[in-house]
Amino acid sequence: MVDLHRLKELYMSGNQLTGNLSGWLEQMTDLIILDLRSNLFNGSMPSSSVGKFSNLTELYLGGNSLGGVISDVHFENLTRLQVLDLSYNPITISIGQSWVPPFQLRLVYLTNCQLGPQFPEWLQFQTQIEELYLANCKIAGTMPAWFGNISSSTITDLFLSNNQIGGKLPSSLNFTKLETLSLRSNRFEGPLPTMLPSTLDTLYLSNNSLTGQLPIWPHVRFVSISDNMLDGGLSSSICRWTGGLVYLDLSNNKLLGQIPYYCLGKSLQNLYFLNLGNNHISGEIPHTIGFLSELRLLQLKNNSFSGEVPLSLKNCTKLQFLDLAQNNLVGSIMLWMGENLRQLIVLRLRSNMFSGVISWQLARFEQLQILDLANNNFSGSIPHNIGNLNTMRSTSQYYDFCYDELDVFTKGQDLYYLQCNMQLMKSLDLSNNCLTGEIPKGVGDLAGLKNFNLSRNHLQGEIPWAIGGMISLESLDLSINNPLSLSILHSLNYLNLSYNNLSGMIPSGNQLQTFIDPSIYMGNANLCGPPISKSCFNNKTTYIIPEHKKEIPRWLWFYISIVLGYVMGFWTFCGILFLKDAWRHAYFHMIDDIYDRFWV
Repeated sequence: MVDLHRLKELYMSGNQLTGNLSGWLEQMTDLIILDLRSNLFNGSMPSSSVGKFSNLTELYLGGNSLGGVISDVHFENLTRLQVLDLSYNPITISIGQSWVPPFQLRLVYLTNCQLGPQFPEWLQFQTQIEELYLANCKIAGTMPAWFGNISSSTITDLFLSNNQIGGKLPSSLNFTKLETLSLRSNRFEGPLPTMLPSTLDTLYLSNNSLTGQLPIWPHVRFVSISDNMLDGGLSSSICRWTGGLVYLDLSNNKLLGQIPYYCLGKSLQNLYFLNLGNNHISGEIPHTIGFLSELRLLQLKNNSFSGEVPLSLKNCTKLQFLDLAQNNLVGSIMLWMGENLRQLIVLRLRSNMFSGVISWQLARFEQLQILDLANNNFSGSIPHNIGNLNTMRSTSQYYDFCYDELDVFTKGQDLYYLQCNMQLMKSLDLSNNCLTGEIPKGVGDLAGLKNFNLSRNHLQGEIPWAIGGMISLESLDLSINNPLSLSILHSLNYLNLSYNNLSGMIPSGNQLQTFIDPSIYMGNANLCGPPISKSCFNNKTTYIIPEHKKEIPRWLWFYISIVLGYVMGFWTFCGILFLKDAWRHAYFHMIDDIYDRFWV
């Protein structure tokens, strides 16, 4: 039997423990370390127990469902407390502004607790803090003057993200040991700080109202300043970031000018994440992009890039995400893409001026799950081996590729996939091009595909019955073409077959009968039956779409070809013997010789 009164340390984190803390915790009066993180405890934190643990140095209660209000009474006897973790609990911390804590904390984890709206004044008395996490605490207003001096010689990690803190950032930060600073999703404004601690490794300032240009920050490795109002050009200052920058996100700003080509291969050669999307950057994509051999993600969408995709990009063989959509790029899809960029999971080239045929080598992308070539000038036929895209063939989810945001046009609208939900989408969009010919039967092998869009092309012929093999399909758009074994699709919730030359009775089997909007069949004058108003009984047309032509069976063609081949071969041989005397004499002499040898 354990004597709870003599227990010094209790570690029970990462379980499924339930209930509240009252009735048993009070007995552990000699506790030094209490770790109950990541369980299912609920109720309030009793001041009669925790508040009287005078020997307690580390208190970990994060990741539970504890609620209620915590006041200074809970901490009145915790004179030795160094670690306080109440994060990810719906707790309200209500402490008077004049309260002076009896402890000196090293680690403070209060993420997702209710602290605001005022900045907690008791922090100004803490001089030994190393890690301070106050993210999503509903803190408003501006930073108090004393905050710049709080633990300035000890703090390494400072997280104040997802609050409503405003005002201007100081031009220099005085935290001499600071390694990580996160101020994203607040209301900071004005220019970026020009001086950062030489120890700073990670800087998150996204989703604020910061303006101006990029300063020279020579030591930072992870930088995110997306969703601000940065303007001016992409200055050459980033060429002087010599600390080995590996992550740079400047998306959703107002940046102008060109990418400084002469520094990509020198100071940024370790970069694996580059996001410049949704700016006003122009010019060509510099050929020095090929020096970024560690690049995993290249996001340049919605800018004004022109020219062709540089050949040097083939050196970025580790690329998983390539988005060049909504620019002014020209040229064809390079044959080397399928050869060199074999790790691609996402390839988006939509809304450019690409032309030429779609290379059959695109089907060599073994991991591709989103291919978007819409709104270009591609011509020719759809590659016959399109069904060889391995990941789209499988209904399983293999890849765990995370990205902040990806827009996919599906179900007639732009849908945004956040964080790791992108792995749930497999999409093939070739719409609004100049593609001709028939839909390859191989598309039926893409069993994992969820979005399939071939609208606004010049495709003709029948929709192959094999399309019924796309068992995961949720959105199918074949509208505005020139042409339906669709009745065996089971997962569809969006369908558009408008403006084709379809005719006959609309099938009523399986899922097609759930599409009651007649507009999806608009522009097909010879269709009849529900959900459109035209009745098939008043129409001479009695066949079911698609109208199949009467064809000779393939097996019959096989035997016909054998007979024709035999007849042609026989008479060709006889004709030669008839016209060539020497050949005829040699032939019959050979027959006689074989006959004699056989009998003798």
